[in-house]
Amino acid sequence: MKRRVFFQATIKYVSLAGLSALTVISIIPDIFNKKRSVKKIILGKASDIFSSNTAIVQKVNDETVIIVQNTMGEIQAFNATCTHAGCMVEWNDTQHSFHCRCHGGIFNEKGDPIAGPPKKPLSQLQVDIRTSTNEVILYLDDASM
Repeated sequence: MKRRVFFQATIKYVSLAGLSALTVISIIPDIFNKKRSVKKIILGKASDIFSSNTAIVQKVNDETVIIVQNTMGEIQAFNATCTHAGCMVEWNDTQHSFHCRCHGGIFNEKGDPIAGPPKKPLSQLQVDIRTSTNEVILYLDDASM
């Protein structure tokens, strides 16, 4: 095979493969451009929620969420499912940490594992405070729950 024929055939087949790939991508846009829906949940005023304790537990879409005000006053939200075996973690107010009773896993107030078998941190959720009303807002999307 001559060099010129080889390069012409290569260019033809690469072009054909590229056009085929573009056709597939344009036919199935949902696979490559998936829209996510976001659900906003207003939990109440921060001063009311954290007046007597540093954490609240909230059930959302059959999942348990723990919203914590840490020692620096920041508010964070975590999925309460342990990353080791899927058990529920509980907030320990005196030690400012999450404890899993199943296998003794302990996570610090940022959700990072500090003892026991868990290797991954707790799944953190987006939370915000509306400055005008001091309301705590939890944002959930289909990927977080």
